[in-house]
Amino acid sequence: MQLFSIGISKDLKLDGENLKHGLKNLAENGIKIAINSNVCGSVTYYSLKVEDKQDFNNVARIRNYIAEAISDIIVNQIDKRIIRKLINKYYHYFSEDEKEEIEKIAYNILEDDVNKETFKLAKKEQIFVLVRDFLKESDYIDLEGFVNFRLRDFISELSEVTDKAVDEFLMKKEYNEFIGLLKYFVELQDSKVEILNIIVDKNGKFKLYDENDKPISNDFINEIVAELKDGVISDEDALISTLITIAPKKIFFHSINNMRDNEILETVKKVFNDKVEICYGCELCSKIKCEK
Repeated sequence: MQLFSIGISKDLKLDGENLKHGLKNLAENGIKIAINSNVCGSVTYYSLKVEDKQDFNNVARIRNYIAEAISDIIVNQIDKRIIRKLINKYYHYFSEDEKEEIEKIAYNILEDDVNKETFKLAKKEQIFVLVRDFLKESDYIDLEGFVNFRLRDFISELSEVTDKAVDEFLMKKEYNEFIGLLKYFVELQDSKVEILNIIVDKNGKFKLYDENDKPISNDFINEIVAELKDGVISDEDALISTLITIAPKKIFFHSINNMRDNEILETVKKVFNDKVEICYGCELCSKIKCEK
């Protein structure tokens, strides 16, 4: 005897196996359900039939299992399809490679959220109630239509995730372009020192020494900083500008545990590549450790 039927659009890229896996709780609880499929255009219809007439008396219980399976599919699988659809709709001007990168960032946002499990459980519970109540009124549910018209808040939240992913992508792209520009400037410079030692003192300040462990003149550094645009300049920006001007053939970082932020180190590594090395112990490092 047929209980419910589910319509799944081809656009959702789901198949009967997703549904069967979601309904495994029925079999585990001794309720035998046969799933038959019928393709009509772009929609596949799945009919759920009770094999044992005795189970028909448990329709409310079966409905709960089906609602749980559908809500699980929506939260864990359809969410990613929705994100892809949102990207294609609102950010169609990006290339396919860029769209894929944005998609990956969005998935990472979903997966890396510190409250991911709490969020998903709460969202699944909300969707479960909506699906269950819908199935009380109807024995047929079109999955895509249900998501589009009954779960607008859910789509809105995924839209925010997509927007955030685009922002992160653009920031990353801008950063990579910035790194490329710095590399270009470095290539134009003649090396003024063979080896540059960068000491990070206990206050997170940078002190520069040449290959003979002699300090690089502060006057020289100040002259570089003065050539920059007016305004406040951070120690990190001053360091980058100095490195580009000096263009050392080798850079050694010492006492990096004193760094306030490792981002500057990563930036220098990207600009100077294999010219950068980290020192984990030498006379200069010992000197810093002995400072009060």
